[in-house]
Amino acid sequence: MGFIRRISGSCSEKTLDLLKIAFCRTMITHSSASFNHQSMSFKPQNNLSLFHRAVDDVLMTWDVAVEELYISAQSEVQTTPGIFLCDARRLSTVLPHNYYTCVITSPPYPNRMSYIRELRPYMYWLGYLRDGREAGELDWQAIGGTWGVATSNVSRWSPPEPRAIPYPGFPDIIAKIAEKSDLLARYVHKYFYDIADHINDLFVVTRSGGSIRYIVGNSKFYDVIVPVEAIFASMFIDRGFVDVDVRPIRKRTSKKELYEYLICARKP
Repeated sequence: MGFIRRISGSCSEKTLDLLKIAFCRTMITHSSASFNHQSMSFKPQNNLSLFHRAVDDVLMTWDVAVEELYISAQSEVQTTPGIFLCDARRLSTVLPHNYYTCVITSPPYPNRMSYIRELRPYMYWLGYLRDGREAGELDWQAIGGTWGVATSNVSRWSPPEPRAIPYPGFPDIIAKIAEKSDLLARYVHKYFYDIADHINDLFVVTRSGGSIRYIVGNSKFYDVIVPVEAIFASMFIDRGFVDVDVRPIRKRTSKKELYEYLICARKP
């Protein structure tokens, strides 16, 4: 444990934070979660599962994690990063207006995968969550959240104000999903309702000439394909972005109809 051996006296708060990250890295490496799948489903159990691995194997992973963190922590920070706690639907309330020249992100896909649900253990260990109720409330605040209390809230959700999603056939998509599940229809409707708010404020904080790069994935509910990439493109155009282009990137490791796409746009 090279990092630990270098520490004399009591640990600082920053040191404890790095050790918590090392712990999470170790747990992720030896967990049974399959992180290469969109549902983060569990890998088949075998003789190499966590409970059957040698203790030395886990300790070796821990040693590597803390050593790498120790080395990386010594590097000089060239530019002071800016971290903003902000609702993605209300960017303009916190971020500077007409400022950003390039935005690169991959928002949650409307596929009912809850990041909060899958990452709860690490969020508990790092001190971001204290109980299950907090996890559900945080997921409700997230775009596309659908775990715990978020599911109950979605089942009662209706648009706060009338607003058409600027994509031909969107009402038909929602209606077809509703034939099978009212909950999922509300979920998809709310997702794009929230994304519309996000894109509206994205335009406000992006500088003229600024470029947009979004990675999104389409979805399927029962036999209904939701063309997420095309709906995003329509919303970018409706808000005033130009040079909107959609490019397929790769096939996803789930249903055969599902792909990931790069959406490019520019603020005029």
